[in-house]
Amino acid sequence: MKFTDSHPPRFRGSSIFVPLILVLCSLARAGYVDPADFDFRALLPPPPAIGSAQQSAEIDVMLKLQSERTPADVKRIKKESKMTGFIFSECLGSWFNPDDLPVTADFLDKVLVDSKTICSAAKKVFQRERPYLTDSRIHPCETEDTYSYPSSHSTRAMVLAMTISQILPDQKSALIALARKIGDDRALAGQHFPSDVAAGRILADAVFQKMMQNPEFQSDLMKAKQECEAKYPAPAATQP
Repeated sequence: MKFTDSHPPRFRGSSIFVPLILVLCSLARAGYVDPADFDFRALLPPPPAIGSAQQSAEIDVMLKLQSERTPADVKRIKKESKMTGFIFSECLGSWFNPDDLPVTADFLDKVLVDSKTICSAAKKVFQRERPYLTDSRIHPCETEDTYSYPSSHSTRAMVLAMTISQILPDQKSALIALARKIGDDRALAGQHFPSDVAAGRILADAVFQKMMQNPEFQSDLMKAKQECEAKYPAPAATQP
């Protein structure tokens, strides 16, 4: 059969391309949770209003923290800004690394991306300006071009800590403590108000609880747990 330019071929099955694109987009997302799963205004209290006594008190706290910030603090903060799930090797040990735990690495990357996506959606709802844009006396370690409330680092660190605690329950206290430290460091850094950090922890709990209801998350969690348990150092034998 010969076709002319004025009569191009028509494919009767061309209508399959639109749903196929939708399916491929859905597969590309392949997350454990979705922003539509959360009512951010019902979940989180509104941030303190500009010029309110609460905001002024937060600024005073941040200025005090800033006056006490050391070069070692700045170094730690900048390391935390590039957070991955393996930042928790600080309390778990060097065995907890992506090269030796590729299944866990993929799993935690997915958890991290989902947590950031949810937090980004929440930020757009509240649209709170960063502290250093609110008060010029605040000098941050780094600047960011996103809204301030809730803190994404606080959210992500706590979701990761709660997730890894499912893998290594005996390390839960240390994991949660480090996640809280990472969140607190955002106020020390001048990059978040303390209330941003607190809201991040509330959001983290909601995200984690929603993830735990997802069968794919549970399946991936079990695979990561098996991999980690195979590498987890045995406790040192006690001397008689």
